[in-house]
Amino acid sequence: MNEEQHPPPEPSQPMLPAQEENSPEATAPAPEKEIDLNVLFPDAEDDLNTLFQDEDMKLLLKSVSKNKKDLHTLKDRFLEENATDDDESEVEDSP
Repeated sequence: MNEEQHPPPEPSQPMLPAQEENSPEATAPAPEKEIDLNVLFPDAEDDLNTLFQDEDMKLLLKSVSKNKKDLHTLKDRFLEENATDDDESEVEDSP
């Protein structure tokens, strides 16, 4: 008898099944186009799509490839910033 009662949603904003927190549609990612591993790894000698047919594995390899590219981009940016900082400190140190 002491249970809290929640008021029903307002009629102007009906709850749709996709809006519910526990619905599988709210947590499932949107379907993507098929991942072509041969495009992501052009230097591979074998057909990667036949070696890795599982979609989860393809997603993992795609994210690894993206992370590797991002790391190289960050490394290059940090090296440029470091070189710029070194140049500025040399100018400040000169009499």
